[in-house]
Amino acid sequence: MGWNKDFLERIRSDIETYKDRREAARVNILERLIVHKLSPEVLKPNPDDEFTFENIGPNERIIESYCRVVRRCNMTGDDIFAEPIIIQKMNIGGYMILNGHHRWAAALHEKVPKVRVVVVNPRRKGGA
Repeated sequence: MGWNKDFLERIRSDIETYKDRREAARVNILERLIVHKLSPEVLKPNPDDEFTFENIGPNERIIESYCRVVRRCNMTGDDIFAEPIIIQKMNIGGYMILNGHHRWAAALHEKVPKVRVVVVNPRRKGGA
């Protein structure tokens, strides 16, 4: 598969966007209870996740396996990814991925128009 420079640059740019401005917006209970469908384009990688670390980075083997799932689901008409991507809404706009970076990357690569997501509220400092 091989990574193209544009995709890696997009990840770096998105990381810079949230690096020092990670104020998460609180969402109401209704928004948290519903599984939403959003464009992968509005999702941003979490700068604290190993997916974004230069020395670790995205695992191409994992992403390629998710790409195969996307292609198979497109042929069968099944929902793509049984497990939704977990995100949190950001005050500066967009949504930061908390869990599901490799599924997100596969969705971008395969040009999936919408992915299933669950929005969670940020953790309070000092605990739950």
